[in-house]
This record gives sequence, structure tokens and C-alpha cells, in this order.
Amino acid sequence: MRIRFYLALSVVLLLGACGGEATANTSTSTTAVTSTSAVTSLPTVITSTTVSSTTPSARAESDSASLLVFGDWGSGTLPQGAVAGAMQRYAEQNDPHAILTTGDNFYSDDWEFLMEPYGWATESEIPFWITWGNHDVETETRIGAVNQVFGDPPRWTVQEWGGLDIIILDSNQITSPQQALFFLNAMSDSDRPTIVAMHHPPYSCAHRESTSELINQVVEILDDDVVLVLSGHEHVYQRFEHDGVAYVVTGGGGATIYELSECPVTQPEPLAGEATYHFLALEQTTTSMQVTAIDINGDVIDEFTVSFP
Repeated sequence: MRIRFYLALSVVLLLGACGGEATANTSTSTTAVTSTSAVTSLPTVITSTTVSSTTPSARAESDSASLLVFGDWGSGTLPQGAVAGAMQRYAEQNDPHAILTTGDNFYSDDWEFLMEPYGWATESEIPFWITWGNHDVETETRIGAVNQVFGDPPRWTVQEWGGLDIIILDSNQITSPQQALFFLNAMSDSDRPTIVAMHHPPYSCAHRESTSELINQVVEILDDDVVLVLSGHEHVYQRFEHDGVAYVVTGGGGATIYELSECPVTQPEPLAGEATYHFLALEQTTTSMQVTAIDINGDVIDEFTVSFP
């Protein structure tokens, strides 16, 4: 089955990406040109009440300052293999500390097939920090597959990456009182720069719109240490800024790409957006973090810098 992925990469890598320029309060960026593609409907979310604690990282002592991020990826498509190949090329040059997902890790139960393009990561013992998406909890079998592959990843937890904390939430259960208490405590217990990751985006101008629950349960209670909010669910790249916090939607890991659309008047205007397959590379220093969105050809579609408080 591995052959099916990699023989197809040469075809998929012919896909291109376009770019332009825009500015923001905290960034120097490239604004992407909207592209068009088919939009797929998604099934109803099945929630769970599972609560776990932080799992140890296989590279907990690594001094690597890079982190790879992608979402909506385990679809078994040719573009999934192309994104994996682009990530591998980046990893060979930068030795990432971990791979953070923004959810929808598996769209089917054939986890062995879906994980084939990431053999380079598992063989190098690069840990996967998992955010749970709605497709990950569609069935008990799917939940079992995610647990089997990734070692029972917690539904909400905190991971340490260099001088930053990454708070991972389960937005399938965004109104859970237990998760809300965890989130408040996690922010209160740390004064380090913080990234928040969850599957559903607080802001989006694509197939779906943000919900009041996400605004109430996440955006309105962020403390001053939070510098970046990462999400997926929308199969595009988008970036927003609100009250000094950068919001990035990264859902271009392999599932069918959506179209960008007009933004609701109730949310910030996007600073960048492109409907294309991609991943993120995060690089930190002692005072800031560089965020770069990279397409399957290795081209930069957006980049910006976040300064730490």
C-alpha cells in the first residue's frame, strides 16, 4: 500500500500555490489568492467524556526549536501523501521536536494505510501531539484506532515545547465543565507564552462559520500569555488577528480542499487565506516565534512573527 502513496506524489506535486502580500499588527505576511475546489459535507459530531492527563513525549529532552503542525489529514488521498512528503523534506533539514495535529486525524478505520506516508516520522520517533476532531470520534472503532496508533492521546492536555506551553482542547466537547475548568487552570498555572490548539476554529471564512460557544468558551477567556490559537476543520489556510492574538486555521493536510468565502461581519477580516494543501512550521526564539505556512511544493504561502509578552 505504501507504493500507492509514493508513486502518486510526482503527479500531485504539480499542483501549485499563489501568493501576495499583506500586513498585520504582529506579522509580515503573504496573502494567498482564493482557489476553488469541491466542498464535502461532514457528518454529525459524536462527543465523548474521556479525560486524560498529559502523555510523555518521546523527545521531551530535545533542544529542537521547530514544530510541525497540520490537520484534516488522514484521508488516504494522493494529496495526503504530497503533504507528508513536503513535511518530510522540511524535517530532514530542521529536526522537528514534535508534530502537532489540529484534528480529523483519521477519516477511515484503516489506520495502517493512513499512517504509511508518515513512516519517516515514526521511524525517527518524532511524537505526534494529537488534537481530536469530529471524524476521530465518529465511531467507537475510529476512537479505538486513534488510541491504538497514538497511545491513548488525552482529550485535553498541556504539552511543553521549548519555552512555550501548548494547551490542547477537545472542541467536540467545548461546553464541558470539566474541560473549562482544566483550561482555566492550565492558563493560570503558567506564565509562559502559550499556544492553544483545538479542532473547530473560532474564526473562519470558508465552508463553516464560527460559533458562539467557541467564542464564549475560548476567545473571551484567553489570558495575556496566549499568543496563538491553532485549529483545523476548515480544509483551507486562514489567518486572523483579534486583541493581539493570532488565529490560524490549518486544515489542508489531505482531505478535500474547501473554498474560501466572504467573512461574516461579526468576526475579524482575514489577514491571509488560501485554499490549498499545506502544513505549518513553527520556529521559536527566546523572544518570538516565526510561523510559516508551506504548500506541497515547499513554497511559502504565508509567514508572520509573533512576539512573546
